[in-house]
Amino acid sequence: MSESTSSDSPIILRKQGVITHIELNNPKRRNALSREMTTLLADALRESHADEDCRAIVLSGRGEHFCAGGDVSAMQADRPILGSRLRIEHAHHIVRLLAAGPKPVVCAVEGVAFGLGMSLALACDVVVAAEGSSMCAVFNKVGLVPDMGIMWTLAQRVGVPKAKQLFFSAEVLDQSTAQTLGLIDHGAAKTGALTMAFERAEAFCSAAPMPIALIKAAYAKGFGSLEDALRAEVDYQPALYLSEDHQEGVKAFFEKRKPSFKGK
Repeated sequence: MSESTSSDSPIILRKQGVITHIELNNPKRRNALSREMTTLLADALRESHADEDCRAIVLSGRGEHFCAGGDVSAMQADRPILGSRLRIEHAHHIVRLLAAGPKPVVCAVEGVAFGLGMSLALACDVVVAAEGSSMCAVFNKVGLVPDMGIMWTLAQRVGVPKAKQLFFSAEVLDQSTAQTLGLIDHGAAKTGALTMAFERAEAFCSAAPMPIALIKAAYAKGFGSLEDALRAEVDYQPALYLSEDHQEGVKAFFEKRKPSFKGK
């Protein structure tokens, strides 16, 4: 395993074969997101998506918790509307990179995923959460609307009526309840989320990269109707017919072997 960033950096990026591990590194504050962490996380995600050798990304938090949300201490300062808009739009890069970036992203949740932590988790493609973990859309408790895309990502998983109830109540959801609702895709034993997240990421590494990228882009754009889904097929599939990976897949089928996809 090679480490691309210093172990004392607020965001640590490591490469383990074809999987890139991005770790939030602010354990003393339960990995609450500071402005610096937001900038560095966006940079790490951009770097990982641009890395031709990377086939999947695992996102986790160092220590006992995934992410307790935003840095509340920064909320005590005056925040003019224009500056706030710019910071929010800057943070939106993270959401787009998680939800619509070309590589599959698996989130490993230990401890709390509150507020922005829950937003980060639900923007990922797969959520693995350990026993004893919990989620909470806590925004209402500090007088804010849910942000970093969670009004869309939560509704995608539970529907609009249930999403509104969770936003209004700021109910804390334990692992079992969150998994029953569909917020968690895979449950793990306590302290076992990261190991299982790597297992799930590994399962994606042999898949053809280009269809994964286009599927993520299509779902992030959204299907308002059947016609939208059919249009996505027309837009994407003809180019894939001409790809080397498609030809490799067909050849492997007839040769009765596993295909070796290269993203070309």
